[in-house]
Amino acid sequence: MNTKAITSYTFLVVCLATVVIAQEQNNHKRETVRNGIPINEIRYYRKMFRANEEPVDMVEGTKMMCAPPLSVYGPHYDPGVVYYINEIAREGIKAYSEDKLFPVGSIIVKEKQERRTEDSVLIITVMRKVQPGRSEDSWEYKMYDTKKWVEIDFSKQQANPFNRTCIECHRRYRNNDYVSDKGIALLLK
Repeated sequence: MNTKAITSYTFLVVCLATVVIAQEQNNHKRETVRNGIPINEIRYYRKMFRANEEPVDMVEGTKMMCAPPLSVYGPHYDPGVVYYINEIAREGIKAYSEDKLFPVGSIIVKEKQERRTEDSVLIITVMRKVQPGRSEDSWEYKMYDTKKWVEIDFSKQQANPFNRTCIECHRRYRNNDYVSDKGIALLLK
């Protein structure tokens, strides 16, 4: 083979390798990001700032929403909640008192403990601020099974016979930028 052919062949191999690597990176991005929330960022939520040292009581209405018909509490007998926030939300808390808005990129994670122990967490719920301002579309809400690390589509759960979504409860907290009164009280401490 002459030098020109070897150079052309090498160039072709490098180009193909570049395309394959770029495609692999693109596929990896699709796997790690679901609707704008990076799974790896959420999976390691305990590295975020922990807002409350001890679990707080779950709101009674939330306990009952998860219960099947003819049952009072369903899976939540003595649940506790721990809040975690990312650095953007933590910095945003400093200005929250003035405008009552979180900055875009804020993430709030609610760890739902079934027995008030860190090893009893089955579900986390996540809010991520995706748009500036105060509108129902300014936050994205997700729920994750922490044993399998998959998103839970709450609207398809048997314990959700009315197909409720997160915003249906959070809209009553519009004045808190859609964060519950209990959550705001913990975050402003």
